[in-house]
Amino acid sequence: MVLCIALLLSSIARTEAQADTTGLRLHSLRPVPLASGFLLGTAGSLMTFQPEANQLEVRLRNEVVGANLQRVYFDDYVQYLPAVAPMALNLCGLHSRHSLSRMAMLEGGSYLLGLGWLYTMKYGFAVQRPDGAAFNSFPSGHTFISFTGAEILRREYGEEYPWIAVAGYTVAIVVGAMRVWNNRHWAGDVLAGAGLGIMSVTLAYWALD
Repeated sequence: MVLCIALLLSSIARTEAQADTTGLRLHSLRPVPLASGFLLGTAGSLMTFQPEANQLEVRLRNEVVGANLQRVYFDDYVQYLPAVAPMALNLCGLHSRHSLSRMAMLEGGSYLLGLGWLYTMKYGFAVQRPDGAAFNSFPSGHTFISFTGAEILRREYGEEYPWIAVAGYTVAIVVGAMRVWNNRHWAGDVLAGAGLGIMSVTLAYWALD
């Protein structure tokens, strides 16, 4: 999963750098991030609803549970770091590509758009969590929140401060991995949540920027 996301991010960076040299900038829908999110979402959907692929995430879950790993709870809090980081960085003097008020509008639009899809799918598909606690597993909300914030960080700071984009996506990947570790989500839930986050930001920036 981590390798897949890393390769997608590398592809996004290369393609957008090429687009920048042609002068085609911010007012068109960027297809590579949208396609990356779609591919992650499709992979997560296949792992959840396609029987043969579903066996992979069931085996992964059984290996994690069989290892008797102790649950950790920091993902419940760390998920918000990429979301609040753009505002905090601006207050610390690292200015984003957009003004603070404009970025707040874009971030709010991204989350509102994605949360509408998220809860529609959670309660529409009613997938049982691996720990059996509820029927709202697909897709992962924690992963959606962290990947939405990470993609906003990439768009707002990635060109001038690449390390910020890397840090944001590192946190998001760790949050997704912890959801599986803690037996709260299937791997497919995590991939779908990541894809939904990236697609939500892409569409919100296209519509509002």
